[in-house]
Amino acid sequence: MQLLSILRMASGASLWRGLDYVEQGRVKNLRPVGKGAFDAEVEGSANLPYTVHVDTAHVRQPYCDCPHAAGTRRICKHMVATVFAAYPQQIDAFKWEVEQAELEYRREEAAHRAELIRYVNSLKKDELRKALLDALIELEERRDRWW
Repeated sequence: MQLLSILRMASGASLWRGLDYVEQGRVKNLRPVGKGAFDAEVEGSANLPYTVHVDTAHVRQPYCDCPHAAGTRRICKHMVATVFAAYPQQIDAFKWEVEQAELEYRREEAAHRAELIRYVNSLKKDELRKALLDALIELEERRDRWW
């Protein structure tokens, strides 16, 4: 299943917080108001209810009266929670995409480490010493620059 485009527009933080909110039962009075459109009240972090409108057909026209999204086109955690409540299968799609991204990252990391090992093993002793010295000097320069 493909993740809905309105969810793809949300930040990672909004996605995870929205997931937390729906799992905590903070989405109240979810009402369909058209094909793919929903209104809801979502309890915020201070237990204040926010009014939310999402429309999966018009992803640039969501509404939430929370401070983060009011008057903007941002997709906030309250909107994400509303979408997840309206389409629970999207929770599984989101978690599956996260798992796939993590698997891909681990594969790329393993390939990169193998490449580094091949490179280091290919160096002669004097080349290895020079590379190590250059790396240590660069680490010290970065430490001086950033710490």
